Amino acid sequence: MTPFQNPTIHIGDLRIDEPITTLTDLLFIGVCFFAFFKTKNISDDKGLTLYRWFFLLTGASTLVAALIGHAFLYYFGVDAKIYGWVTGIFGTSFAQFAALYHVRKSIGESAFKSLLILCCVEVVTAFVSVFVFWSFVVVEVHSAFGLVLIVTILENIHYKKTKSQLSLFMIYGVGMAVVAVLCHVFKLAFSIWFNHADLSHIFMAISMYLMYKGASKYQSPSIELV
Repeated sequence: MTPFQNPTIHIGDLRIDEPITTLTDLLFIGVCFFAFFKTKNISDDKGLTLYRWFFLLTGASTLVAALIGHAFLYYFGVDAKIYGWVTGIFGTSFAQFAALYHVRKSIGESAFKSLLILCCVEVVTAFVSVFVFWSFVVVEVHSAFGLVLIVTILENIHYKKTKSQLSLFMIYGVGMAVVAVLCHVFKLAFSIWFNHADLSHIFMAISMYLMYKGASKYQSPSIELV
């Protein structure tokens, strides 16, 4: 059992495990889908488009996690979590490729191509590893690589050259995601009705909103580099 796990509730004959954790997951999902749809008509730039798919797939993976991994885990079984893990790997992959294309002119073609190959190898490795080890740790390592190393470092380089607001808010968003991870790692729980997972989901929602704010401030790289 998860430390400080929410007690199970019943609505008629329907059993719902970890109800607050599921509810805060749904909050995060709502922000993800909101970000995807609100940025629809901003630009067809490849970097921005990939960030939009990051929003959508991250929300989709969390929806699977909320239903299969929390609320109805007793019905689907632990092995069904793999669906959320795989979708989560997809989502983070879009973020790292989005950052690459967004900063392409800032880092130059040689660095871009080298990092593109590195990211492709890492993504394939993550997909294979999650089935080999059947562990969420693979998803966590992949997320750390994609968001902390690739997105943060590349967008930081781009921000220093262009003062891009998209880059700045992406950095803020990843920073808030790190706070969410720390809440989970150190089990910062207020009670069984608002545990470390619930608190982590709140910071994740803030993180995604900050990333959405960055995407909403998108400007063409040609304008940023003037």
